[in-house]
Amino acid sequence: MERIAVSVIVPIYNTRPFLEECVHSILNQQFSEPFEVLLVDDGATDGCDVLCDELAAQDRRIRVFHQENQGLSGARNTGIDAARGRYYAFVDADDVVRPGYLQALYDACETHDAYMAICAVEDVNEDGTSQDPPEYTPPAETGVFVGKDLLNRFYAPNGTYYTVAWNKLYRAEVWKLLHYPEGRLHEDDFVAHRLFWRCDKVVCLDAPLYNYRLRKGSICRTEMKPEAFDAVDGLADRYRFLVENSAPRETVDAAYAACWRRYLFLCAKVRQNPSPKLVKAISKEQFLMQSLIGYLPNCRTLKMTEKLSAARWAMMSAESLCPMK
Repeated sequence: MERIAVSVIVPIYNTRPFLEECVHSILNQQFSEPFEVLLVDDGATDGCDVLCDELAAQDRRIRVFHQENQGLSGARNTGIDAARGRYYAFVDADDVVRPGYLQALYDACETHDAYMAICAVEDVNEDGTSQDPPEYTPPAETGVFVGKDLLNRFYAPNGTYYTVAWNKLYRAEVWKLLHYPEGRLHEDDFVAHRLFWRCDKVVCLDAPLYNYRLRKGSICRTEMKPEAFDAVDGLADRYRFLVENSAPRETVDAAYAACWRRYLFLCAKVRQNPSPKLVKAISKEQFLMQSLIGYLPNCRTLKMTEKLSAARWAMMSAESLCPMK
């Protein structure tokens, strides 16, 4: 069997206008090692399924997987299970990677015997052009780090550099017994901390090698739905994981504060425009937040005003906090 250095996993759902450009940006990588591209058609209804097969017929490095719609997590998991590479990379089907993307990340991992390498990201317009002025998400600091030591970076203004799946190259071993939670939005919030915890070495690069396309129809840019509270669940999972693994107090406090702040932010959005489904979502989420409230007085990261708001939004009825207009 041919040695595969990198498996590039592309989850696909109704992104046909952008898919071909995305795939060609991967196939045209200036990369000296053999790699494969796994196109996971997650029940697309816009012709992506046919396009995937056409692209595979043109290039033997492509393998296609068709499945009923399982969401982004399910599509990524299919790719993880099928990947044959020493390293894995994820590329969203509406994004583009620059020609040196794979080589730079691969060289960083191989040179430093690292389990993960990360590149900077440029946010581009829907037509692929740079914004004016250009918008980049760089690392807080470049170099080689212990993964656990980067967990506090998750909450910085450029935190997405660390938490998203798609600007990274991972050693395959870090995914052993680890998958994305299916049926959830904000899947990265459930997984990122586990990945960094497993990585003895992480290389942070400041070269912008990944173009993230800002488009109106993407999951993160649509109107609020009850599933938005999945982000709170993911952050609560991170807090509990850090407590169970005896992480430093500063890291635990940061994770705990992030969970409450996301919850309070979403509650405030619901209050501005409440609907029965969203109010019900708060009621459901209150059970989780009440289970976390015991640590509230001890958290050094939250301000007193935040703690008071947290107690109020955890203990009072959602109907009274978000009266229907």
